[in-house]
Amino acid sequence: MFRLSWAFALAFTIAALTGVLILTRDLSISNDIFKDGVSQAKTVDRTTDTALIAAGELGPADHAVTQSMPQVVGVIGSLTAADGTLDTLGTQLQSLADALKAADPPLVGIIQAGGAATVQANAAAQPAAQIVNTLSDANTKAQQLSGVLDNTLSLSRTIDSKLRVALILPKVPR
Repeated sequence: MFRLSWAFALAFTIAALTGVLILTRDLSISNDIFKDGVSQAKTVDRTTDTALIAAGELGPADHAVTQSMPQVVGVIGSLTAADGTLDTLGTQLQSLADALKAADPPLVGIIQAGGAATVQANAAAQPAAQIVNTLSDANTKAQQLSGVLDNTLSLSRTIDSKLRVALILPKVPR
């Protein structure tokens, strides 16, 4: 009976350690994906700032179109670059959200196994629950950011199409 209880204790300890190792690996992957998403968000922020500055110059750009076509082509090029960057970021944010969702079930399994394991495994349950909450919050924020970025992409496309229409319209002499 004593050997059987040691065998159960050893089995639960190994299961808990395996669960912690899986959690650590999954958190490392999720962390790398999240850092990449943050980096892409900074790139989008800079590109969006450039696009907003360019959008603020639409009035002078209309005047510049009557005087010089290369200035208008430059604005369209900037908006096209911002459009491509926003498309890429939206795709990467969706990948981040999928990775965060995939991390939730293993974390729940670790928490459940921790309840039946040794005292050390029970001590790991509370930090794992905090990690689940943190990842869930990060997932929610990433999904909210995705919606905002999709809206920004839509606005960028609207600006691009309006500039293209402005290029086609006849110019009124002054």
